[in-house]
Amino acid sequence: MSLKKFAAAAMAAVMAAALCGCDFSDLGSDGMLRPPKTMGDEAEIEQLISKSANKSGYILKYPKSGTHRSAIIFEDLDLDDGLEAVAFFRNKDDLTAVHMLVMRSKDGVWELSDDFVTETTDVDCVDFADVDGDGKKEIMVGYTTYTPNVNVLSCYAFNEGNTEKIAAGQTYSAFYCGNLTSDKSEEIITLSLYSPENEAKAAMLSYDSDSGALIARASATMDPNVVKYKNVSFSDLGGGVKGLVVDGSFANEEINTEVIYYSEKMSLLRNPLFKEKEKNPTQRSNSVLSADIDNDLTLEIPVLGSLPHLPENAETTPDRIIWNSFDAVAENLVPETSVIANYAYGYTIKMQKKWKIDSVTAVLRDENGETDFYDWDGKNLGERLFTIRIFDASEWDQGKNNEEYNLIYKDNKYAYTFINYKTESENSLTDNEIKTAFSVLGDAAA
Repeated sequence: MSLKKFAAAAMAAVMAAALCGCDFSDLGSDGMLRPPKTMGDEAEIEQLISKSANKSGYILKYPKSGTHRSAIIFEDLDLDDGLEAVAFFRNKDDLTAVHMLVMRSKDGVWELSDDFVTETTDVDCVDFADVDGDGKKEIMVGYTTYTPNVNVLSCYAFNEGNTEKIAAGQTYSAFYCGNLTSDKSEEIITLSLYSPENEAKAAMLSYDSDSGALIARASATMDPNVVKYKNVSFSDLGGGVKGLVVDGSFANEEINTEVIYYSEKMSLLRNPLFKEKEKNPTQRSNSVLSADIDNDLTLEIPVLGSLPHLPENAETTPDRIIWNSFDAVAENLVPETSVIANYAYGYTIKMQKKWKIDSVTAVLRDENGETDFYDWDGKNLGERLFTIRIFDASEWDQGKNNEEYNLIYKDNKYAYTFINYKTESENSLTDNEIKTAFSVLGDAAA
């Protein structure tokens, strides 16, 4: 994936296998602050809000997370090619209640479907999912509580101009909507961080037609040491299985990855990378997040490895990142490719198939923006194969001390260049192979 940012690849996977949801990572921006169709619609809706509020006036409430951040959100709930509107506000003299208005346009005029009042101070997140499999979208709303990272989930169904509340009531830290089973309805996956009141867990909620409510069908324990979700994405896990890939961070900023999916064969929600009293193999000190590095719409999970080095080079030997797919059938990680990473300047070099294990290493010389790549004979550095050097973009443009270097890629900040020593080593690369092996690490390591 030469010259393409891992972050862009990850976003492509998210967009292609769209999983709605609300969390701290704010992965998607599609639909964020989506405006009304026209100023006339907006004016009519504001009039409805004003009529619903008391004489003290009102304050619009904006969801704090997720892809829908507007106080007035437009969505085609009944799939009739017309938009409905959902709006949130509180009365100025009422600090502990939030109103949710559901509105529809009938014969060109906006009218109120219902006004739901919830005892809360804020709206955490809003999303939409077909939880009962009728082809229409239900409104999923998370309301904040006074406990950090503990929100309450609510669900509302809109049908023929009427809106009804579907019992839910589960607490969560982040929630997502997607189809994790073989039926047509979507499930709600809630993730909960550890707190004195709650255990760290994932739960799969589905609609129960007998009770007319969302109930927890299955749950799985999650790592209680995770204090924040950095990146959560929906991915194909092979064998027709889809699930969540969750990158979470510890208090010390280390990161691990957990994979949550539903096993219909076992009727269990699974999190096989987490095992109590065992270190997660994905736990890493770097900030690289899971990403679709080969544009196959499947996320790869990074595992931190090491390169061979002399004892005195331990601090200057870059990390080896092993990118793995997840096999839901075997419940294990499958190595796909490896790269050598330079975090300081945000790029990687893909390890070549012709390189035998531990036959190549590298040394960082960040004082002059260089990384040197060497043969490794098992005990010592061998021949220098090539050097990657980073210039300030302006310095490169001015042609200062760069006559020996060949340009790979340039952005507004840096020019990424190389010298190829073209040795007789079997590990030697051509100029084109070096360019192709290069990738900008980008926001996936932010």
